[in-house]
This record gives sequence, structure tokens and C-alpha cells, in this order.
Amino acid sequence: MTLSAGAKLQEAIFNILKTDENLSLVLAGVYDEAPAEARYPYLAMGETSFRNDSLKDISGATVSFDLMVWSNEASQMQVKELMAAVEESLNGAAISLVGHDLVTLRLVSASTIRQWSEAGSLYRGRLGYSALIYAK
Repeated sequence: MTLSAGAKLQEAIFNILKTDENLSLVLAGVYDEAPAEARYPYLAMGETSFRNDSLKDISGATVSFDLMVWSNEASQMQVKELMAAVEESLNGAAISLVGHDLVTLRLVSASTIRQWSEAGSLYRGRLGYSALIYAK
């Protein structure tokens, strides 16, 4: 299994999202972990998991990861629009991983959740992705 590919994939995804001009117009920030004072709306990296997908002679892994979009708008429409913008940013993005081949990257699930806080409702969008990676 190629666990090092997970860190390289996260770095590549983070850089694509952080430098996307369209996302920078609609998000206040893109974070690995959002600081407590982060302004809404923002995107933060979520959980990551690995599954061994090695072949007889090639080390490989499926890397599953979440991207979390947060909004404090009174409606869930903003978070859904932001999720669509994130998906558009990653669709067809040229992702290069040193020492690894990214075979597939696909969105496998998406959801929105309302959370209550003292300041009112927050909406969280979760985009679940799966990437198949093999060592070169």
C-alpha cells in the first residue's frame, strides 16, 4: 500500500482548491483545519482513509477523503452552490503526484447537514471523494 500518496494527494487537492479563482470569489478561505476565527463560508479538509489496492507487482491504494463546506446562511442553498463549485473545480483538474499515478478521482457521495450553534444555524456540506493511486 502506498500511504505516502495520501499526503501528496491532499497537498495537490488543497492547492487546486486554494488557487481556484472561481472558488476564491465565493469562499472566505480554504483550510486544512479551519481556525476558530474563520469567516464563513469556507472549505476545510475532512477525514481520510486508505484501502490497500496493490496488484501483484504494483503498490496501490484507494484513498477516500472528505471535503467540508461550511456556511452560516439561513438557507442550505449557499452550501449546495458551494459544493457544486468545488466539484466543478476538481472535475477534470490536472492532478500530478510525484512518484504515483492517479488512476481515478471521483465524487462518491455528498450531503448537507444543519447544525445549531449559539449564533444560529450553520450548514455543513460534505463531499466524499475516492481516488485510486498506484506507485510508478
